[in-house]
Amino acid sequence: MNPDQAGGVFTAARQEFARWSARLWRPLGEIATGLARPMPGEHVLDACCGAGASAIPAALAVGPSGAVDAVDVAEGLLAEGRREAAALAVPQLRFLQADVLTWDGGPYDLVQCCYGVFFFPDMDAGAARLIGLLRPGGRFAVTTWLAGGMADLVPIGRAAAAPERPELAEAPRDPGPSARIDTPDKLREWLSTLGLHGVTVHLARFTQPLQPDDWWTFLLGSSMRGFVAGLPDDALHRVRSRFLDALARDGRDTLDASTIVGIGHRPA
Repeated sequence: MNPDQAGGVFTAARQEFARWSARLWRPLGEIATGLARPMPGEHVLDACCGAGASAIPAALAVGPSGAVDAVDVAEGLLAEGRREAAALAVPQLRFLQADVLTWDGGPYDLVQCCYGVFFFPDMDAGAARLIGLLRPGGRFAVTTWLAGGMADLVPIGRAAAAPERPELAEAPRDPGPSARIDTPDKLREWLSTLGLHGVTVHLARFTQPLQPDDWWTFLLGSSMRGFVAGLPDDALHRVRSRFLDALARDGRDTLDASTIVGIGHRPA
């Protein structure tokens, strides 16, 4: 997914994404930031920040003597983040619309990227670019989905939309770059190959019970919205029915958002 596509999909998903903030994104953002441990006075980049689930707790942690640059391509999600940040009065937090792969801020004490690296056109090159924005000794923190959880939903959503979008059925079915970092060992190895030192990896189990309507709003508030973008209402209804039927056949009544958080240090 290129930056323009990602920006369009997630801006269109703004309403449904926001409905999931309190239930999913904010708790996961707190977990990630708690493990990355931004300190008072530090300068932080939150790459692919979305609506600020991890950027806002980072800004509270660094305090008024610190600064957080929260960067994303999706203006709709940034607007949600700005609204919440204004209510909390955290002037040390800036929400900025830009492609993080061309962002030239810093140097930063901490760069954190929650559920974003696997959207980069080249995951290795994109991560290396972000690491290059760190000061020597600075920390790079990445969160990704544990195998067997969130990523397993994408093929189900794709199959539900494919009868309306034949190009989805013809697209390659490889699991994508997320499969390279979907276990603690894989994430540790990947961060090490990027030249980071002192790598630590943490597994956070996180699940949510779901009703059928929850599943559909989750699809519409995620990257899977790209599967149904632009479809007329009758086609959307058919996709929804196929999606929910497939989940029911699979016996899914729980969203497994279990997460792996990896942190490494740029060499001093």
